[in-house]
Amino acid sequence: MLSTNPRTVRLSVIENRLAATDPALGRVISAVIARIGPQRVAPSRTSPFEALVRAVVYQSVSGKAAAAIFARLSEVVTKPLTPSKILALRTHTLTKVGLSSTKTRTIRELARWFTSNRKLAKALRELPDDEVIELLTKIPGIGAWTVNVLLIFNLGRIDVMPAADLGIRRGVQLADGLRVIATPKQVIQRSQVWAPYRSLASIYLWQATKLKLGPNDLMQGQHK
Repeated sequence: MLSTNPRTVRLSVIENRLAATDPALGRVISAVIARIGPQRVAPSRTSPFEALVRAVVYQSVSGKAAAAIFARLSEVVTKPLTPSKILALRTHTLTKVGLSSTKTRTIRELARWFTSNRKLAKALRELPDDEVIELLTKIPGIGAWTVNVLLIFNLGRIDVMPAADLGIRRGVQLADGLRVIATPKQVIQRSQVWAPYRSLASIYLWQATKLKLGPNDLMQGQHK
């Protein structure tokens, strides 16, 4: 879960540490806080299964379109969204809400895994990051990006680096004044100094992209 508090204008201990180790990132952090307040990483009450389904829905489509599809899916399934409910639906029902055939297959594979591996599924919240990634990326259609989204926004893990994420790569491009978008390799290299708070750094970079911040916004941001 991502939480914000726009009324807080001073950088916290974590943001100050990130800014001290990486001034360019610090300017991005200040600019984002000036717009929408400080960002936080915290565990969500949403089940890991539902969080993964949502992440799949949001892949490679606009946020507006994904929100509409997920809303229609939630209406068809009804709360709570569970593996058994997904498996009880016909494939046609899932594609009718706007899911592609590929995403439909992936969501059904997710449901099968959670049904067949109940103990492992229940243990996801306690497992180390690398074990969660190893387990879930074995599911057909589930890649590292999807699992990283789960780790940060559902499980609340604080040191995850989704280096291939387009928004984060554009955030690094902004921070460093690059002429072209940063590569995943460049992001990984840059992120070494952000540990053990790479999840939070990622969120600030992603928000900077979402807010369409530019170089002038970074110049205006000042630490208090």
